[in-house]
Amino acid sequence: MSMFASRTVVFAAAFLATALPSPARAQSADDWARLEAQDLRLAAVAERLQGANALLCNALMPLTGLILHSADQYGTASSNERFRNSPLAIASLLPGSPAALAGLAPDDGVVAIDGVPVADIAPETGQRLREAAFYRMAGRTSAAPLTLTVARDGAQRQVVLDAPQGCRSLVEVLLGDGPMARSDGKVIQVQYDTVERLSDAHLAVVVAHELAHTVLEHRRRKEAAGIDSGLLAELGRNQRANREAEIEADRLAVHLLANAGYDPATMPDFFRNAPTLGIRGLALPSFVYPSPEARAELVERELALYLPSHRGPSWPGHLLARRDVAFSAAD
Repeated sequence: MSMFASRTVVFAAAFLATALPSPARAQSADDWARLEAQDLRLAAVAERLQGANALLCNALMPLTGLILHSADQYGTASSNERFRNSPLAIASLLPGSPAALAGLAPDDGVVAIDGVPVADIAPETGQRLREAAFYRMAGRTSAAPLTLTVARDGAQRQVVLDAPQGCRSLVEVLLGDGPMARSDGKVIQVQYDTVERLSDAHLAVVVAHELAHTVLEHRRRKEAAGIDSGLLAELGRNQRANREAEIEADRLAVHLLANAGYDPATMPDFFRNAPTLGIRGLALPSFVYPSPEARAELVERELALYLPSHRGPSWPGHLLARRDVAFSAAD
């Protein structure tokens, strides 16, 4: 996730109450600390995967370690104190990251990005300011250092972040109803409860699978073929293409994990023990996803054939070649 991965440490107050055990304390300091702790965990896992697999990705972005949020995420419940310096601010940042080493801190306001005032960055329909800022940072065509103008206690300064490149994707914690994790080629979302429940190793499995969809450009390939991933996802050619995409993502995730220094053997363990881990949805019958046992066996075959050492570096050319293979057009 990201460049600064404007992951959602920050959510509307109504959502806070749905995920935390005591709605009356939804905006307490302890609750915010819990949310930020899980957001940082997800950020650390995701940026490790994104950075280690940069050579496999066609679209890259700087991995600065910044996690941003914006005042418009809160609606009328917005806390002016956290945005006293700018409507776009730092929620938290990864220790040891370029942003942390540059002396940035939570609640610093972001006033400009590469000289463009935040006031001139207009979110598209359905977007928040933090998302618009992310796409401006992630969509840079140059690997040159990123320049931010930041404000703290009324004083402004420029910060130059010479950050490493990684696979381009916004990764964020999600509160509310929905699947355990999902991606659309640009954004990877993982449910708060899932992040909180899983170990870093198992969380890496979830992120690696979703990141594999991005690396293999499944969204582009499906749209080009007219494949439906929504209401008609389990019918006809849509079903076959969507299942093919999930199988490709499972197989590539093995290599993404190994390249990032995770043990890919954790993946079959994850599928076989999902109920024990509290991931009940994997056991539900599906026309798109193979059974958990079938997915575990698929991963084990991939390891045996292409990565018997269970260690990177790995260049999974047999899977990357799939980016140039079109899905069959839907009926």
